[in-house]
Amino acid sequence: MGKIYRQGDVLFKKIDELPKNKRKIDDNIIVKGEATGHAHKIRNGVLYSSWQRGPRLYIKASKGAKVVHEEHEEIELDQGLYEVIRQKEYDPNAPADPWVED
Repeated sequence: MGKIYRQGDVLFKKIDELPKNKRKIDDNIIVKGEATGHAHKIRNGVLYSSWQRGPRLYIKASKGAKVVHEEHEEIELDQGLYEVIRQKEYDPNAPADPWVED
């Protein structure tokens, strides 16, 4: 398994390669919080999106890449490629699993 980092409700899983059908995202916002409007942002990295079994985000982290957020400690990612994974809450009475609100 690849190295995993976590910041709040977002996981960053190290991967070997990016999907072929990726599209570069021109800003640095990984995920914007629904409850507070605060955002997880990447510094020294490039964001990509891809539609592969649903929408997916990826990061190409340069040396010294950091993920920052107003309410969490910043984390430094090793240089490499990462899949961004949002955590969900499980509620057996809900019609669908809602995203964790940060």
